Amino acid sequence: MREIDWQERKIVIELVKNARISDNEISRRTRIPLKTVNRKRKKLEEEGLLYYFTHIDNSSSGTGLFRSRKLYIVKLKKGMLRQKILEAMLETKDNNIFIKNIFESYIGEVDGHNAVFFVIESHREHDIVEIYNSEIIPEIERLLGDCIESTQVIGITTPIRMMHNYLPLANMEKGTIKEEFSNDKIFVG
Repeated sequence: MREIDWQERKIVIELVKNARISDNEISRRTRIPLKTVNRKRKKLEEEGLLYYFTHIDNSSSGTGLFRSRKLYIVKLKKGMLRQKILEAMLETKDNNIFIKNIFESYIGEVDGHNAVFFVIESHREHDIVEIYNSEIIPEIERLLGDCIESTQVIGITTPIRMMHNYLPLANMEKGTIKEEFSNDKIFVG
C-alpha cells in the first residue's frame, strides 16, 4: 500500500480536473514548487498510480456510432482460475474482436464463480447478441475451452458517474471537470 502525501493529493486533484494541465499551471494553482510538481508527478506515473485516458463519447448523445450498450456477465464454470482468465484475456490485446465493440471488460465473481464482465456496444441493439454469439463466445472458448456456465445481460443507457469523479451530465464541460466544481468534491483516496 502506498500513501499519497498532501502535495501529491493536490497535484492529482488538478490532474483529475484536467489531465492536460501543465506542471507550471499545477504549481501556480497549488503553490507547490514547480520542481516538486515535476518530480512527484513523474514518480506517480512511474509507480503506475496515474493513468491518462481519452474517452470519446460514441453513444447516441455523442458521435452516434454506438447507439446501444449492454453489460454481459459471463459466469464461468467452477475451477476456472482468475490467473488463467487474466492471461487469456491479455492474449487478446491485439485482437480486433475485442477492440471495436467492447467498451470495458473486467474479471469478477458471481455466486462463488469467476466471471468476465463485458460492456458491449453496437449501432443497433439487436446486433449486440450477434456480436456476443458469433465473435466473443468463440474467442472465449478458443482461449479457455468449454468454460461458460451462464450469461446474464443488462441494458445500459445513461452514464451517471465514471471513475469516482466524472459526472458527464453534471460536472463536465469541454472534456474537463468544470472550473467551478469544488476541489473538496474530488476523490483521490
